[in-house]
Amino acid sequence: MSQEMTTVGLVLARGGSKGIVNKNLARLEGKPLLLRTLEVMHQAKCFDSIWVSTDDDKIAEYAEKGQANVHRRASYTATDEATSLIAVQEFLQYHPEFTHVCLVQCTSPFIKAKYLREGVKKILGEYDSVFSVTRRHNLRWTEGNNTKPQNFDPSHRPRRQDWGGDLCENGMFYFTRVSLINQGLLQGGRCGYVEIPTEDSLEIDTPLDIIIAQEWLDYHKKQCYNKVK
Repeated sequence: MSQEMTTVGLVLARGGSKGIVNKNLARLEGKPLLLRTLEVMHQAKCFDSIWVSTDDDKIAEYAEKGQANVHRRASYTATDEATSLIAVQEFLQYHPEFTHVCLVQCTSPFIKAKYLREGVKKILGEYDSVFSVTRRHNLRWTEGNNTKPQNFDPSHRPRRQDWGGDLCENGMFYFTRVSLINQGLLQGGRCGYVEIPTEDSLEIDTPLDIIIAQEWLDYHKKQCYNKVK
């Protein structure tokens, strides 16, 4: 008999952070990033269970406020060198009941429920892994003294409107079959993606990112206010 498909929404939120102290709890509109993300995950209504994996007491406290289960992750999964894959594998050692994992990044403040729902629809369908991407129109060059173009011909420089651009991971979320995680892969098999608009793809990694995110939120508030007027 085949195992019933179950999907866990998992946020990895360790306490250590160099760019921004307590980055996962940095506030936008007065609300910690972790709580903003958990609210969206609950709104999506596409997870059988929602968990936060953390080594930090404060983060655990906020996770519970956000109605998430708390997994106390092992210290070796919370170092600067530890990969997300290691942390997910450690979580699954204690929770083998799931068939699919959605790793959600709480430092992507503009994540929406509809993106998660699209991802889970694909992962429970024909795909083995599904992740979020953003279309970039960057002309890339190699490093070194004699730099060379990587994705365009200088004699025919593409105009933005004539070029589809490149699909780039933005880290917002990764849906993966547990069987792939057990093989040491976050992505593999038949891969699919959910394309996220540029304006929703900001990742909080520096203090400047928080300023930009807050300004963007304030801008939208002003636009809505002007429409009402």
